[in-house]
Amino acid sequence: MLFPEIFKNIAWEYGADSLDKELQEIQRKIFDKDSSEKVISDKIIKVKLKNNNSKILFIHVEVQSYSSENEVFGERMFRYFYRIWDKFRYKYEDKSEIVAAVIYTYKGERGKDKSYIYKLPDINEEILIYNFRTIDIENIKLENISENNPLKLVFKMAKNLLEIKANDEEIFKAKIKLAEELRGYEKIKNNEQIKALVDFLEYLFLIEDPELEKKYEEYKKEIGGAFKMSIDEIRRLHYKQEGKEEGKEEGREEEREQSRLKDVERVIKLLNKKFNNVDEVIIESVKVLDSNKLNSIIEDILDIENIEDLDKYGVKSC
Repeated sequence: MLFPEIFKNIAWEYGADSLDKELQEIQRKIFDKDSSEKVISDKIIKVKLKNNNSKILFIHVEVQSYSSENEVFGERMFRYFYRIWDKFRYKYEDKSEIVAAVIYTYKGERGKDKSYIYKLPDINEEILIYNFRTIDIENIKLENISENNPLKLVFKMAKNLLEIKANDEEIFKAKIKLAEELRGYEKIKNNEQIKALVDFLEYLFLIEDPELEKKYEEYKKEIGGAFKMSIDEIRRLHYKQEGKEEGKEEGREEEREQSRLKDVERVIKLLNKKFNNVDEVIIESVKVLDSNKLNSIIEDILDIENIEDLDKYGVKSC
């Protein structure tokens, strides 16, 4: 819903990593210590792109539950952007991409920025324009969301919670109600999807009361165990069971292997450049490494000081 034009270009078979530790480091640079520890509804998701040498894409998503008053919220999003840019843009050889989005979960128009513009009074043109995508729960058009999209029920419930200015008790009851409604929803096939969708609602509307939070966790355990999934994992589960996943398993295996072979080429190229051409034994050893080890070498290439360091990645150096 936020980035439909790039959604199909993401290699979902490699999964999506939530960079919580890295996000906390960035937040400490933007906010004071106490404020950074309270910011819990933000995510940086790392995914790989298809047909582009497995290029990395970083997706920053923020849930904003209140008007930022005197603070320009768009500027805050820009500060996140340049911190993520500094940290990740040049970490990989092919230059990673970064996009961002905000989900607004409060009423009113104040502070619901869609961009940040920086300019000086004495200069006519804008010096910088930074755009990001937004979803406004208050004004979301549910009729524009496909019935095949399981998130429609979540946004419907979220919109209702916003309209009634829900307290913790009402949020708790809404999550239980959503879980029960999802059990009878023909588009949802198992408890894993139910918990995933209910947890996404939790991401939008947090329960602050510790007793109610404990009660909610107990409920999740009763219906099959508590674990969280990303929006994209929800999508994969849903469409896989609806028979709408692109291609067959054989096709996905072939795609994964093609991506692995590209990583092999990148590692060999990096090693040849760093060590002035490596011998055939090392090259043959690299060719049989799995994607995880190949990516580890790519990420650590600057820290690898000699050929012997490759042993820990499963590369035979002699």
